Amino acid sequence: MRTVFVLVSALLPSVSLADSVRHLSVPERFWGTWAPDTDLCRDHKAIFVVSAKGYVTSQASCTVQWVTETAGAGGSIYSAHMRCSNPDAPDEITEVNRVIVPNDRGELSAGPDFGQLKSYRRCPAN
Repeated sequence: MRTVFVLVSALLPSVSLADSVRHLSVPERFWGTWAPDTDLCRDHKAIFVVSAKGYVTSQASCTVQWVTETAGAGGSIYSAHMRCSNPDAPDEITEVNRVIVPNDRGELSAGPDFGQLKSYRRCPAN
């Protein structure tokens, strides 16, 4: 019995210290239309639209497979794993990852990796 208690005690801290959580959909706080600047919200080539299971741009329509939330020094960092198709070639599916870093001003930075992050603002609802 003492051995079981020691084993359980040794394993529990590693579980409670896990710094990543996998979600099956995009957190609701990111749903909506985003653009580099609110002046570009009507330019369909500049925006992307996020929903619970989707990420759509003028060049691709993506289905979100999962989103990983990782603790960061300035708050949570998200990585969306998606399967995307191009409207011109809907049968060609590609696997895409998108890093999403929110800030406390309701904006976010997004890109394929940390070296290519760009800032975006939420577009007003129509």
